Amino acid sequence: MTAVDVAPRSGRRKGDVGPRSLAVWTVLGSGLLALPTGAAVIWLVREQLHIRCGMGQPGSEGADTWTCSDGIGYLGVAVTLGGMWLLAVVLGSLIAGLIRPNRAARVGLVLLAGVATGWVLGWTWYGSSELVDDAYSPMTGREYWATAVGPAALASGASFAVAIVSLLSAGRPARILCAGGALGLVVATVLQPGLGMNTIPAAGLLAATSLRETRERPGR
Repeated sequence: MTAVDVAPRSGRRKGDVGPRSLAVWTVLGSGLLALPTGAAVIWLVREQLHIRCGMGQPGSEGADTWTCSDGIGYLGVAVTLGGMWLLAVVLGSLIAGLIRPNRAARVGLVLLAGVATGWVLGWTWYGSSELVDDAYSPMTGREYWATAVGPAALASGASFAVAIVSLLSAGRPARILCAGGALGLVVATVLQPGLGMNTIPAAGLLAATSLRETRERPGR
């Protein structure tokens, strides 16, 4: 084997490992950035969506006042949303770093981002629909969700749609679309910080997808 034969191979290996390593660090970094939003999750669930809360009937002592479960009553929230945070970060890092074909990695990362985002939106919708005692409240639980989460949900849906379209593209257009999807999830998090435990890692997954969009050589 000559030096001419070795050089292209080593160059290809270096070009391939670099984007994968950067994608892994992007996913891990987004997971760390999401941790400070834990307090915002509880604020969203308890103070804005009033999940596991109820309001007394007019004329009673609890009229016009929300009475909620104690801290232990929200332990399930931490497990439900924290579990998805862990899954998105760990599985996303594995996909970004271990799956060699770029297209397969991109598909996996985009789908995982969609699952993480859909999980927090779906769970908060379920909690607002089923776990709010809204018999005497000014609005229904679903109306509270639409007010508090609705704009962020629209931004998240648009971001995921853009990410799906990116899978139909390649090269620079795909990278731009994925980066745009990640930015859209950042906007969704700004609109509703209580979703950040799952939407920030999802944004990191889409950013990693953009990094994994490199030109593949035949046979890879």
